[in-house]
Amino acid sequence: MTKKLRVKPIMTDKEISSKEGEYFDESHYTIILNSDTDVYTHAGDLLLKFRKGVLDVEHGMEIAKQLKTAAKKTHENRGASAGELDRNKLANYIGDLVTPGKFRTRFKSTKTGILSKQATSNLSPSNIIGFFDRPDRNLKGKGAPCRLTAFNRDHPEIWQMVLPFIKVCDKQFKKLTPERYKIQYKQAQLVDKFAIDGTSFSTVTINYSWRTALHRDAGDLVEGFGNLIVLKDPTNKNDYDGCYTGFPQYGIAINVQPGDFLAMNVHEWHCNTEFKPKHTNIIGKWSNREIVNNWYFNRLSMVCYLREKMIRCKNMRSDKVQLLQTKKSKNMLFNVIKNYPRPDTYMEFTKKLGYLKSSITRALKTTDPIIINLSVSNYYSYFVYYYEDFTDDNTPKNTAKFLKTLNILIGKFNNFDSANQTLIDNFKKKLL
Repeated sequence: MTKKLRVKPIMTDKEISSKEGEYFDESHYTIILNSDTDVYTHAGDLLLKFRKGVLDVEHGMEIAKQLKTAAKKTHENRGASAGELDRNKLANYIGDLVTPGKFRTRFKSTKTGILSKQATSNLSPSNIIGFFDRPDRNLKGKGAPCRLTAFNRDHPEIWQMVLPFIKVCDKQFKKLTPERYKIQYKQAQLVDKFAIDGTSFSTVTINYSWRTALHRDAGDLVEGFGNLIVLKDPTNKNDYDGCYTGFPQYGIAINVQPGDFLAMNVHEWHCNTEFKPKHTNIIGKWSNREIVNNWYFNRLSMVCYLREKMIRCKNMRSDKVQLLQTKKSKNMLFNVIKNYPRPDTYMEFTKKLGYLKSSITRALKTTDPIIINLSVSNYYSYFVYYYEDFTDDNTPKNTAKFLKTLNILIGKFNNFDSANQTLIDNFKKKLL
């Protein structure tokens, strides 16, 4: 039988907000849930719904094996959830802290001595998979506003293995909170190319043995809900108790175990309690940083949600090519696009095309096949990357001119690069 609880705050809004980035131990909580329960705030708003044993534990362990490497990868952009600044959790290249805050700071690099342009937080074993509603910062403003995560780009085969489990979680969300689900699903499917395969989710955050500090999630759909699942990494023998998911303002925490499902309002203040190791010895090989910060337990958590700003990409006609993020990239398209500012208007787009076309004319006068190939590559790459973003009445005509120009150019010299020819052929098939 499902219990229903109504909880009153034991801390004021001012008191709880002043604790942002801090930890609350298990002793803080007067209620720890271990059975099916629906919890509402004193105002009648749904805080959470918790269900025991509704997911396949064995399936979850298989998913944990696939995701553990990605989840262990540390990032320094988690803000308050990563806790107050701690040298044990800061990257090795961070030297003197400059105007540090509670959980973010600028710094001077120990390698270059240069002051950082961006603030950093503690490192956290946490990553995202699925889609994201911010441009790839490595492309310096030239990337699409919505995109695949690096995980999906680099590991499509693992993503396909994980996808069925995410769909099971989506069904649980729908079953538990149908009203919230309906709103979130509708919003997700308005931008279906950035929704996770017919679900209400766009993104999944995966964490490995990470105790989060007090925070409220940002960037999630306010009218939606976060969905927490805990998996056990079967390759790791370091069992634990604790690490409950807590809402300290209400004095309530939830003991989420593998197989359980928690739908929760992530816009309320929440965090985790401490880990309690079940073994005296630490099993396996772990770095000193991992040991000091308790990043060695076999807990992998997943939070499934919808990024609120995905809706910006509703009318985006192309999700772009996911370009490689390395300076040594062999991707021809990337190596061209990174040299030109992103056009904001159709006029800017056609103006740059005109310039690149004139470069081809000049190159043809040299009769140098290398220069000609480079000029054609630049023109082609710029066009194919941006043409779908600028759709007005002139676009079909410009497309036809583009193809005609390429056919003429190809006929003028014999040493045309075969990679370019293949790209052009594929592009023609797409258009015609």
